[in-house]
Amino acid sequence: MFNEIYKHTKYFVEECGKRTAGTEAVKKASDYIVDYYKKNGIKTEIHEFNVPVCEIEKSQLKFKTTEGWIETEHTAALFSRATPDGGITLPLVYAENGSIANLKDADVKGKAVLICRDVYMEYPDINMYKRLHEFGAAAVIYTTNDGHWDVPYVYANFETMDEEYTIPTAVIHYRTALKLLNNDVSEVFMDIKFNVEMKRSVNTIGVIEGRSKADENIVVCAHLDSAHGSTGATDDVAGVATFMELAKYYQQQAKAGNPPEKTIRFIAWSGHECGLHGSKYYLLDNPEIRNSVKFVFNYDVVGNTLCNYSAIGAAAPEVEAKLNEITEELELDWPMVMAPMVVDALNFAAMDIPHITLTSGSYGGNHTVNDSMKLISPSAFRNPVKFSKAIIEWASGNTEIKQGYPQELTEALKTTAEMYGWGLFGKID
Repeated sequence: MFNEIYKHTKYFVEECGKRTAGTEAVKKASDYIVDYYKKNGIKTEIHEFNVPVCEIEKSQLKFKTTEGWIETEHTAALFSRATPDGGITLPLVYAENGSIANLKDADVKGKAVLICRDVYMEYPDINMYKRLHEFGAAAVIYTTNDGHWDVPYVYANFETMDEEYTIPTAVIHYRTALKLLNNDVSEVFMDIKFNVEMKRSVNTIGVIEGRSKADENIVVCAHLDSAHGSTGATDDVAGVATFMELAKYYQQQAKAGNPPEKTIRFIAWSGHECGLHGSKYYLLDNPEIRNSVKFVFNYDVVGNTLCNYSAIGAAAPEVEAKLNEITEELELDWPMVMAPMVVDALNFAAMDIPHITLTSGSYGGNHTVNDSMKLISPSAFRNPVKFSKAIIEWASGNTEIKQGYPQELTEALKTTAEMYGWGLFGKID
């Protein structure tokens, strides 16, 4: 099984390449899944939806030094505001983490603001944009953390890119920012242009029908699309490859007369990176499924040869206790953390559906060319598969899974969704 998972991952990464949602590369990857499912007798469904595709037409960032203007390695935050024609030259001020006190002290009106922030883990968010707008900032530059290998591509919210508070946004490496501040650089030139189009993309679903509770659904999922500029090996097609083999396993079990009690849907999302669009529209377009999901097991960043796994999610205390019990029985020292995470499971949170995301966490290659097959090995899937089987077999069995979360966790999830403008809170009954 582990060699097959590795083989699937390698196909997605090396044969399909960069898989921005709405492109032919994602369609090619989806077709591969469909062919594999059909070959193994797995019922397959395709869900189509519209997704915004953002192409960077121009991205130039220069800082004025004693030696003149120096062009700087950076990425433009997708779906942020473009600069005026010809670019903009602005004074540059540093405002630490962007707190109100820092913005007041820095006098940011009409200037570009440099904010020290692990922007891969904390994307440009609506709250910060509104705060910067309140103080009159004209542009913002975020940093990576000090351990990121390269400058990642990150995303602002497509639905707010034309709001008055959204400003031109770029990302530079922590080391670059440190050098700039130590050399008293005080002026920046930005010239950023985007082309944004709506295109069709697909979610790819394999279905293993349940026996006694076929009208109840368990969702096992990961995202097929990759971030702009990356082939996304661990983030996240290794997760897709993992559940492809699990779907095959459970199909074989069903064929041998041992189907799950609940129906299992193995879903490869598209449109994750640009704002969780695939899971959002799947749930909006399929209310009968939305109202019958009892548990979600999501993957986001798995398959690393070197890793430290944890499961992050939301559940009632009784469900959390059971998940911890399963982990302890497997003798895996993997933390089970009940907390918000900006992944596709966030869309299910609006219905109070218990969910966990298995993740090896943030590492230096995310959203860059470094997220490649060099990070992955077949043996790296051994424990994720063992853990997955234990969780899926519990969730898809006869057991009743308590729905809902403690109130404070619900509020935290809602706050996170509102912060980025992603998720289905307030968009469904």
